[in-house]
Amino acid sequence: MKGADRRPRRFVLGKDLRSDGHVRITKAEDWLVEGGTKESHEDSADIVNEFTTRLRKEGRVDAKTAGEILRDVLNRRQKTTT
Repeated sequence: MKGADRRPRRFVLGKDLRSDGHVRITKAEDWLVEGGTKESHEDSADIVNEFTTRLRKEGRVDAKTAGEILRDVLNRRQKTTT
């Protein structure tokens, strides 16, 4: 298609395996989180939101850098909850 934006689009899917019997889906422009209990779903959505925000700030990143960003986000959250 002529004039179409051909840049790769980033989209993150999150799946929380915990469950309390309710179906939960939270969707934003560039991420989606499904599953979880009320509390764990909110935590998962916050993590994915922070991760995608950091990816946007970094610009184009490779898989290794994305993994480092995700580890950093998870480590920071773990430190604030303990």
